[in-house]
Amino acid sequence: MNSEKKYDIIYMDPPWKYGDRMLSGSNADDHYPTMTSKELKDMNVYDLMSDNSLLYMWTTNPFMESSIEIANHWGLDFKTVAFVWEKQRPTTGHYTMGSCEFVLVFKKGKIPQPRGIRNARQFVSEKRREHSRKPDSIRHTLEQMHPTQSKLEMFARTAPEGWDVWGNETDKFRD
Repeated sequence: MNSEKKYDIIYMDPPWKYGDRMLSGSNADDHYPTMTSKELKDMNVYDLMSDNSLLYMWTTNPFMESSIEIANHWGLDFKTVAFVWEKQRPTTGHYTMGSCEFVLVFKKGKIPQPRGIRNARQFVSEKRREHSRKPDSIRHTLEQMHPTQSKLEMFARTAPEGWDVWGNETDKFRD
């Protein structure tokens, strides 16, 4: 990642530290190094962003509030739920069977211009794949929504063309 470069679009799937929030056998710590909310807050994401930029952040039900707190701490304004991914196979939860993850959108300044498509669907229903692997269709939709903007994927597991990537597993998923 070029720390001098400013990005119009940042897309991230933080490595949430679930601790006792997860049920046996599904702990993220078993798959990759995780971070606490405090560790995430300590990251200087704001300075990576252009004056007019958007942050798209993956979150799960247990971290919905933390996601907003972290981005607000970074100086960003919560705008909406950009995407809801229904994984077509629920997992055990504490209250209901969880089958969805969410992408929240936060803004610094104004929406970067020029804009691409404006008819992107919020709801995506795709089968779950490897642990924590997100649907490629979300990134493709972001590319259509923001075709000319500079893009960074943080905590990346792939290195897609047209994106700068940052993370310790940028070559994990190659297909």
